[in-house]
Amino acid sequence: MATGLPCEPWRAVRLASALLEIPGMATRNDTGFTLLELLVVVSIVGILASIALPQYASYRARGFDAIVESQVRHIATGEEAYCASRSTYSDDVTSLEGMVIDDGVTISITTGNSGDLASSFKIHGSHPQAAHEYDWVSDPLPGEPNVVISN
Repeated sequence: MATGLPCEPWRAVRLASALLEIPGMATRNDTGFTLLELLVVVSIVGILASIALPQYASYRARGFDAIVESQVRHIATGEEAYCASRSTYSDDVTSLEGMVIDDGVTISITTGNSGDLASSFKIHGSHPQAAHEYDWVSDPLPGEPNVVISN
């Protein structure tokens, strides 16, 4: 009867175990990654990081821009409320009721285009990590907006 199997199966097992004992041959007991696999993974992660980091910095700067713009508009509303009750504007943010300024945001209040704080004001807001600075003018010149964004 010819089955195609070796007559002595123990010889096949001995041959296979002898091949696996040759240095450099992979066995099922080897664990870990090869150097090539690690290099490929590290290079892919590096490429993805080089794409993602500039975008992340841009998103952070836009977030800080939104915070500064919101703070400037909030202070402008507080100035109008202050003027409605006292008939003049204030140059001190702490004198405005209910004003909470976020950490890192710098706000300054000066005179507006009229040159007199009793009739107009200008608010300047900035943050070290924001991409822009914001100015709010209560009495803009004809054709100019209330909010001016600068770099």
